[in-house]
Amino acid sequence: MALWLALILPALPVQLASRALEHTGPLVVVEGPAQRPVVAFCNHAASACGVAAGQKLAAALALAQPLVAVARNHERENDALLELAGWAYQFSAHIATRNVSTVSGLLLETGGSRELFGGQARLHRRIERGLVTLGFQATFGYAATPQAAWWIATARALGIRCPDAVEPSQLEPALAPLPLRLTGWDAPALETLHALGLATIGDVLALPRDQLNRRFGTALLLDLDRALDRLSDPQPRFEPPATFFARLDLPADVSEAEQLMFPAHRLLRSLEGFLRGRDAGTTRLEFTITHNSRRAKPVPPTVVTLGLAAPERDARRLAQLFAERLARVTLPEPAITLALTVDRLQRFASRHASLLPPAPGASHLSADAGWQQLAETLHARLGSERVFQLQAIDDHRPEHAYRAMPLVAQTGERSRSTPAVPQRPLLILPNPAPLEESDEAPVYDGALRLVVGPERIESGWWDLGTPARRAVFRDYFVARNPRGQTLWIFRELAAPRRWFLHGFFA
Repeated sequence: MALWLALILPALPVQLASRALEHTGPLVVVEGPAQRPVVAFCNHAASACGVAAGQKLAAALALAQPLVAVARNHERENDALLELAGWAYQFSAHIATRNVSTVSGLLLETGGSRELFGGQARLHRRIERGLVTLGFQATFGYAATPQAAWWIATARALGIRCPDAVEPSQLEPALAPLPLRLTGWDAPALETLHALGLATIGDVLALPRDQLNRRFGTALLLDLDRALDRLSDPQPRFEPPATFFARLDLPADVSEAEQLMFPAHRLLRSLEGFLRGRDAGTTRLEFTITHNSRRAKPVPPTVVTLGLAAPERDARRLAQLFAERLARVTLPEPAITLALTVDRLQRFASRHASLLPPAPGASHLSADAGWQQLAETLHARLGSERVFQLQAIDDHRPEHAYRAMPLVAQTGERSRSTPAVPQRPLLILPNPAPLEESDEAPVYDGALRLVVGPERIESGWWDLGTPARRAVFRDYFVARNPRGQTLWIFRELAAPRRWFLHGFFA
């Protein structure tokens, strides 16, 4: 059975402003002419000081000090709804967004997925807790039809108590007491209905359908029939984008990089939900910090990139890595926005190695996962120039058979690694070192005894024009000296046939 959940976000512009920073003081969202802005929304702290919607900003400033005023941005509100829909995709594959002048929110069909989360109550708690971590406050409404769920949630946003209408038979009793103003019908129709003494949806349902249709047209009847499940009400499906992008406008300038961790947590929580909905992880995150330049020349944005050794989506883990990287960042100018971009989605595999839960106090991560997390933390703290990984290259010349790569999971086209060759040392010198000779025998802390070899390597003729990558013609040996050290050495095939040290075995 279909079950629709409506999420109403009361005063969405205020929520967008307050979710970016830990600000508990008076805050208002203004709109109108730049010379005479008017308060459109205000938070509870501002309301407690006497500020109300419709006041001029100058009057609000006189009532509440200090007061943070943010200009309303309709584009940001729409982007926030799309971001929230991408996050909610982890709970439902059928999501629709609604953004009208008075109320905004989402519609989710949860009838097909509630059992996957342990029932409706557990799914509801999970969604509710998730919204709090994102910095949103919502009112909820459940019904068998999307229109009824929306009206119930809207009524609760206005402080009206009403039951959910989970079953189709409960729709009319639940909707009948609701006032007409929450239906969203046009103002002339509502004024006429009120003039006729009709105040609730039940009053309108009691009218003869033919007379209602002649007087007000088909729009009102269609809305009622959709709400009461007498007429199908298909909702446009939200399709999550292939990449993730979210941005937070900071209501006040941020001069210390550490203060960006609070909005970063919001963005990472949103990213985690988005990736869960796509059953994906990522190995590369890019934070972009834009600045409020007080100089004549604009300051370019500060870009902070995180690289991961394996696909990840856990917000707490990503926040730890971002904090390590942020500790090395100095803002050239105060920050006014923080954006997160992820354009590399990869298949996600859980790091849990057992079907059983870990013992109390024991780590749930495998040894490989623990090593990866340590390497990622060091990489975030020290940078790519100090922490890297090696990648094998198709080249028989040992000094050119690998290259240093950033500590991230390698994607796309890879060089095919060479087959495993026995007797390769753990430590290879970047440049072979000449060995002393005694009676044409190599010496390194004593005369060397050849143990294994020769292994002939003749390669690199295609690089004859590149001095740094010359061709090699060598016979390699495993040798041991009187001290017990095991070395990897070679002798040039061309005259004067000198000996060289090229590596050490552990």
